[in-house]
Amino acid sequence: MDLKNLTVFNLAHQNMRYLSARQKVLAENIANAATPGYLPKDVAKPSFLTDLQDSRSNLRLHTTNAKHFTELKSTAERRNAKGFEVYTPQPENALTIDGNGVILEEQMNEASKASSEYNRMVTIYNAYKNLISTSNTRITG
Repeated sequence: MDLKNLTVFNLAHQNMRYLSARQKVLAENIANAATPGYLPKDVAKPSFLTDLQDSRSNLRLHTTNAKHFTELKSTAERRNAKGFEVYTPQPENALTIDGNGVILEEQMNEASKASSEYNRMVTIYNAYKNLISTSNTRITG
């Protein structure tokens, strides 16, 4: 039985993939905390329910006026290996003298949140898996 065909498992799996991709980006931010001119990146959190419903549709940005914004980069260029969009948010705090925008404490806090959220998803995934395996056992006697 493929558990990814069930909605709960599919959502948990996608969320774990997202959190894994986010952990990778946050680790890169932490590693570049002393790199001149480096701005921290983040991973855009997808709407899982919308993605499930619109998985077969291919929506593209269409402009009807020359003054409308167009995509600066292709979607493939903005996505990392796991398929999630990586972006550079606008810095909220002042940059260091060398132009670095990484606040190490903030990045460590976000990495900790992502790690605990990943562990929560694993717990949910395993709980539902155990529930299904328990309900699938045959009672003899």
